[in-house]
Amino acid sequence: MRRRYRYSPRSYRSWGRATQSKEYKLERLIGASALDMIIQRFYTATSNEIELILRVYALEYGQSALAYARNTLPKWKSNATKLSGQTKERLVRCVPECLQANERYDIAKEICLFYESKRHKKIAHISINTDEPQEGLARVYDTIQSFYEAREIIELPEDLTQAISWLAKDDVTIARALLAKVEQESANRVEKRAYGDLEVVESFLAKEEPAQINQTIEFPNGSISLSTYTPRKPFLKRLVSSIFGG
Repeated sequence: MRRRYRYSPRSYRSWGRATQSKEYKLERLIGASALDMIIQRFYTATSNEIELILRVYALEYGQSALAYARNTLPKWKSNATKLSGQTKERLVRCVPECLQANERYDIAKEICLFYESKRHKKIAHISINTDEPQEGLARVYDTIQSFYEAREIIELPEDLTQAISWLAKDDVTIARALLAKVEQESANRVEKRAYGDLEVVESFLAKEEPAQINQTIEFPNGSISLSTYTPRKPFLKRLVSSIFGG
């Protein structure tokens, strides 16, 4: 007698959620852009590169995982079978191990940019007294300088470099140091532009009757909002000014 199996739609839904959850966690770990770069590189790998990737895959995940990967590889490449979240996670660990240093650099750069975009943005608000602007301007200069501290290397979370070991390799560490240098050069250019913006503000404040200013100086890691105010004179001073001028 032939057995009949009942499949619950709920089990399919839960499997789908689990797969999405793994992929979602992976995107949160390295960013969607880096993940896409690694998967696309896997799809375009040569036969020799595939063999190298599969050797690393077998060392990491065993022979049964290797056998499944070999059998499913043509379907993955033709998109007949969708890569699961688990498979993508494994490819993230294995594919870059088999690439040239310059390709690992490009992937590491995307991961670094992803983490840089998540950094806390510093926001400063400074009001400048138009009657006595020097104190406010001094605060602005100090704040601009505080926005940047030279870093020897772009930091990545320790749990990330432990989970994805190739991110801790020497060539990637050198790449992260190079990115820190590029970031600092970019910061210097932004800082120079910020001082230029501040000179314009100073020229406005130097006028006999300066206009009110509301301006924002943008930085990659935050912003400074500048505004001006003119203190209201006491009644007697206002009365004298209205009668005699000045």
